[in-house]
Amino acid sequence: MKNARRITCGCLSAVMMFTTLAAAPVSTQAAAVKLNKSTATLEVGKKLTLKVQNAKKGTKVKWSSSKKAVATVTQKGVVTAKAPGKANIKAVVNKTTLKCMVTVEEDTAANEDAIDISEQLAGKSYKGSASIPGGDMNVLNLTFGEDGTISGEKLSEETFQLEKFSGTYKAISAGKKVTITVEAGGASFSYDLKAENEDFSKLSAKQKVGTMEIDVIIEEVKK
Repeated sequence: MKNARRITCGCLSAVMMFTTLAAAPVSTQAAAVKLNKSTATLEVGKKLTLKVQNAKKGTKVKWSSSKKAVATVTQKGVVTAKAPGKANIKAVVNKTTLKCMVTVEEDTAANEDAIDISEQLAGKSYKGSASIPGGDMNVLNLTFGEDGTISGEKLSEETFQLEKFSGTYKAISAGKKVTITVEAGGASFSYDLKAENEDFSKLSAKQKVGTMEIDVIIEEVKK
């Protein structure tokens, strides 16, 4: 009988200890706040929405631009490109200052030699790859729809992984320079490419990956 009581007491103690451990709070380190982009390139007149990530809901953010003549920003993080140049867009969150370097370029469409080649790209698909130590890396996939839509994957400067996107596009050619502007998810981004041949089946570009700038070859995927 005494042994039975000892066993019962031991079981109860174990249950109580387990319950106490399960109820104890687990210490986790909160992720640091950051902007969804650290750099961005826009043409004059284009807009981009910056967002603060990992901040608690309701946290106040104070936005500002180092050069309002180049790019302005609203208190909701909407950046508008005003004139060619560079501007630091700053977000102050709980005394922490976050920055995104915005490069504003001239509107390619304003160039007298520029022509709209959106229809020439319609229905085509492209794959972009770069040679890096260890082999080739896929950095860009583009599919141009017949209705002005675009979908694909682009390399993230933050995660170095391919991220999917979809939206609408406009492609402008000025000499050998081809600028593809994409409107997706309420934001816009541009690709500055170089045409390697007249039918635009092969293009090239510079891509920043971490601290490196690599050469990217974008070729049409033949069906």
